[in-house]
Amino acid sequence: MRQWKVVALVLTFGLFASSFASAQSENDQVRRELDQVKQQLRKVLDQNAQILRENAELRGRVDEVQTNDTLEQRINALADNLDYAAGTTVNSVANPITISGEFRARSGYTVDRDFGAFNGNAEDDEGSYTDARFNVAFEFDFDKDVTTHFELMANALYGNGNADPNAGDLDEINLYQGWILVRNIFGRKELSAKTGRQEIVLGNEYQFGNNDFFSGETFDGSHWMWESDNFTLHFIFAKLNVQNPFVNPADHPFPNAGSGDGFDDDELYSLYFTLTSIKNLTVDLYWIYFNGHNGGSFGTLANALGSSSTGDALKFAGGPDFYYHTFGIRFDGVFDVAAGLDYNVEFAYQTGNLSGSSVDVEGFSVEAELGITFNSNNNFRLYARFLFAEGADSNNTGYIPLFPERHAQATNLGGNDDRRARYGVLDIIPMDNVLTVQVGLTFDPAADWTLGLTGLWAQHDEDVVTPSGSSDDIGFEIDLFGEYRYSNQTTFSAGIAAFFPDDAAPLKGGGFAGNDDDVTVLFYLQTRVVF
Repeated sequence: MRQWKVVALVLTFGLFASSFASAQSENDQVRRELDQVKQQLRKVLDQNAQILRENAELRGRVDEVQTNDTLEQRINALADNLDYAAGTTVNSVANPITISGEFRARSGYTVDRDFGAFNGNAEDDEGSYTDARFNVAFEFDFDKDVTTHFELMANALYGNGNADPNAGDLDEINLYQGWILVRNIFGRKELSAKTGRQEIVLGNEYQFGNNDFFSGETFDGSHWMWESDNFTLHFIFAKLNVQNPFVNPADHPFPNAGSGDGFDDDELYSLYFTLTSIKNLTVDLYWIYFNGHNGGSFGTLANALGSSSTGDALKFAGGPDFYYHTFGIRFDGVFDVAAGLDYNVEFAYQTGNLSGSSVDVEGFSVEAELGITFNSNNNFRLYARFLFAEGADSNNTGYIPLFPERHAQATNLGGNDDRRARYGVLDIIPMDNVLTVQVGLTFDPAADWTLGLTGLWAQHDEDVVTPSGSSDDIGFEIDLFGEYRYSNQTTFSAGIAAFFPDDAAPLKGGGFAGNDDDVTVLFYLQTRVVF
């Protein structure tokens, strides 16, 4: 009996020990979990404290901005004492307001531009010059469909007066552009209109260019555009020269006493169509009507119609009135040959009247260029360019240039919209009464560098009268130039040109060289910043 009591006691003790061990294990697990909860709670409390501190700091800043009237009053007082400060704060509904422009300075040294014609008069026909162009433009976008543009320009040679250090043409600041552009007219996204003083650049700038290598070219008028994925249609109306002063709407355009017809303004109308739906081909078709009452029209900045010419077009400036049409077609594109085979061919025909004269306005011209880029890494490009513009005879005026760009955009150049001389750096070879051929090359020997070499030959279509008799020989020119693109905005340029004149080479200001055949040389350096 006692034995069984002992066994029962042992079993009871074992069960108690097992239960105690199990309970102890469960307690340890609970303790560990409790420790983890405490750690997480502590972390949450720390984060909450950090948030409270940050909120307090932010609340303090807000309170400081709201209550610190003394600082605000001091700032306002200082601003009121500065006369110029009013111009630094702009309250405008336009957003964004964009500021752009161009700063350019070009220094040159030229020798024998008159080909030695006046050397017998002991004239010193050589010297240096620096011309400059400064443009600043402000563009205001009121919403996605309305933009206005306001641009000022100073353009002249450097040279101060002795009495007034600020005297000179660079002190004359002109309105270069001022226009309003409205898009999405009548709810059509294709239709827009730009009205006011504006550049008009179309095609290869053979008819409409902006002359931005020199003083620029703008037109006072209205330019309506229909732009779709496959074509663009332009309608242009421009006032080139107004005969009567604007006094008030009741007086204009009626004439003053003895001044003739008040509607005798020089006007230009044009339809210009561009087709872009054909692969590797762009086609331009255009009609331009010039209603000229002054014999030679002047653009906004006094650039004469045909001002790029030095030949026959000058014969008619200031003469009878012009009324003539220009019809043209242009083909342009790039084929996938080597690194690009580019081409441009343009034909233009003119017909019209020259009032008070038996001579008709009639003539045609053709310009063609073919270039091939061999390597896209160094952009090595060879090109050839050809121009024929019919000259005047006893019955017809020949071809009269409109507003061509003498320094057109280069096909193979990136960077800052730099220009290449269309027919020679010296701008001696005319664009009327001419047959000219040129060949050239450009390449990039290193990143941001471009070098080029061009040779040109030219003669007149119709003979001209020179001091040594009739002749059609103009001469030839060789140009060497280089550019360094210092940054996205800044380009340094340099070049040297030599023109070898023949008897019919045009003199500056009119006339021809005759027997004078001194070589004309020009060297230039240029800095251009576009922003």
